[in-house]
Amino acid sequence: MQGLTANLDKLHTTDLGAERIRRSLNLQTDDVVLWCKEFVKQADIIIGQGRNWYAYGRGMVVTVNQKSFTIISAQPINAKVRPMMASDYACLSEFLYQAIYIPEGVQAPPRSVVNDPMLNVYIKDFGSQAGDVGVVAEQDRQVVGAAWTRIIPAYGSIDSETPELAVSMLPEFRGYGIGTKMLKKLFEELRAKGYSRTSLSVQKENPAVRFYERLGYEISEEKPDHAGEGDFIMVKDLNGGEL
Repeated sequence: MQGLTANLDKLHTTDLGAERIRRSLNLQTDDVVLWCKEFVKQADIIIGQGRNWYAYGRGMVVTVNQKSFTIISAQPINAKVRPMMASDYACLSEFLYQAIYIPEGVQAPPRSVVNDPMLNVYIKDFGSQAGDVGVVAEQDRQVVGAAWTRIIPAYGSIDSETPELAVSMLPEFRGYGIGTKMLKKLFEELRAKGYSRTSLSVQKENPAVRFYERLGYEISEEKPDHAGEGDFIMVKDLNGGEL
């Protein structure tokens, strides 16, 4: 965000704050402020929220007060996962869009694609029926990821009793293990509600296939999607292990 990057010379912190940052990140530097300035320059994304700026990158986040330019903290990204609440349903449209696999070199579809009935069924009136179970991941009070299930006649449906999974992250927060944390929590929620398995649909070329396999999903069949491309239907036995 320009307001922060244009005022890097104003960044400062207290001696106590500098020591806290050194311990949090195990930094071997005497000039913590200079380190933070360089980090902000190279940040993947800077978000202004409430009274602070949050600069994210390399698995870390630096928090800076917007008014005083005081560096409040610098720490590893460690999103907290909690059950989805009704107030979170409004963000499902964004996470449904983020869940769309876009192969390299292919132009992303317009965001209005989530209004297509074949996709919108994953979020329409969420919370109104059995099988509507979800969790979200929060970092600095911002929802950065969501995982949810529904029993619907959609791409990954296998029967009228098995919830189908959807999961996605904001791009800037991928690769930090947050997706794994969300699914572990979601599996707990599903077990508590009496579900014994969950299914999903994923394109064969999507690298996420390996991610799902690590979490215990197994390929049950292959079938063409709406565009004629090959999809895997994967199923996880929720009683088959800790995950």
